[in-house]
Amino acid sequence: MGISPSSSSVTKEQFFRKSTSPGLVLKLVLLLWVFCASLNGVVFADADTDASVLLQLKNSVSDPSGLLSSWNHSVNSGHCSWFGVFCNSNSQVVALNITGNSGGGEGEGGSKSIACLDFAQFPLYGFGIRRGCSGSRGRLSGKLPSVIGKLTELRVLSLPFNDLDGEIPSEVLGLENLEVLDLEGNSITGSLPFQLNPNLRVFNLGFNMIEGGIPTSWSKSVSLEILNVAGNLVNGTIPGFIGRLKAVYLSYNSLSGDVPSEIGDNCGKLEHLDLAGNFLVDKIPSSLGNCSQLRTLMLYSNMLEEGIPAELGQLQALEVLDVSRNSLSSSLPRELGNCSELSVLVLSSMFNPLPRVNDTVVDSLLEQLNSMNDDFNYFQGAMPVEITTLPKLRILWAPRASIEGNFPGNWGGCEYLEMINLAQNFLLGKFLVGLVAAGSFNFLM
Repeated sequence: MGISPSSSSVTKEQFFRKSTSPGLVLKLVLLLWVFCASLNGVVFADADTDASVLLQLKNSVSDPSGLLSSWNHSVNSGHCSWFGVFCNSNSQVVALNITGNSGGGEGEGGSKSIACLDFAQFPLYGFGIRRGCSGSRGRLSGKLPSVIGKLTELRVLSLPFNDLDGEIPSEVLGLENLEVLDLEGNSITGSLPFQLNPNLRVFNLGFNMIEGGIPTSWSKSVSLEILNVAGNLVNGTIPGFIGRLKAVYLSYNSLSGDVPSEIGDNCGKLEHLDLAGNFLVDKIPSSLGNCSQLRTLMLYSNMLEEGIPAELGQLQALEVLDVSRNSLSSSLPRELGNCSELSVLVLSSMFNPLPRVNDTVVDSLLEQLNSMNDDFNYFQGAMPVEITTLPKLRILWAPRASIEGNFPGNWGGCEYLEMINLAQNFLLGKFLVGLVAAGSFNFLM
């Protein structure tokens, strides 16, 4: 028996009217409201989770000075106001910045930000690795807590100059959003990780107890800009990929081999290169002259031979050059006179107590020079007169460097010259007469 469409089916018009009835629309609105509320609940849940993680972190370390005393739920404004904690607009932790007492400054009850780190725009370390840190009152100690790995939005982990020890937990190294890892001046052990987070820009483990070599696999870390593993037990050779970074600090380790010429193949961004205090041999590669942005070049206390490449005269941004305590010879290149920004030139060093001049950069250099023994550089020939034209030269340090010939007669171009040491060379002439036109001296030998 047939069925009439008009009597047993719903027309399109009837269905449309039924589906758009006020009751159904209200139900849809309520459903949408519940869905949005649930999304907000996820954000709040994440924020609550971050607060819980911070409390677990607090309970995992020793804090005798009470640096983390504000980390408790009694604080009405929430965990984002806790000391050293920075959050995004959703109250998720994006930075932890707690600097140990490396030099006094405000701690609990003072400013919550630390002067030596602005996580929004992490600064390049200057001369002497790090300067200008205010620090906190006290230090955290114990193992670096793995619970930090639960702060999934963390971009900056900065806990320098504390007493944290042990290896870096894999949970921390696995943080996908981490851009800055700064654990300088602790007692971290273990080897350097085989692989770095692809978003990591700053890797600072300076002055810890890290062993092993620098993995060549780090060449794939395209975001890495600043690498500091100075003052550790790192060994092996120097990988050439470091030339593409902005700042590299590898001093005071047990690195061997040569300074790879590949550093100069792709070094357009390199500003600071510190390879001092290792066991590097062979010569200074001339390819370093390609590093047009290079500001500091520290090669002292190695076993480098031959001379200073004339190509270094192309470095018009160079401010500090220290090649002391090597086995360099040959004549000093007159091309160094083209380095118009050169402020500190150290060609050799002796064990001499040096005066302080109340300047951070200069005093850092003096501290370094005071710790050295006799130098081993034996240059040939005269002091190039072009060096006396360097407009920003402040320190010229070259005792017992076997420099000979006439003492340059006019240093009037060096109006900022403060310290000069050319003792125990083979220079002739009345040097004081020529130095009258130069700047005021704090030290002269």
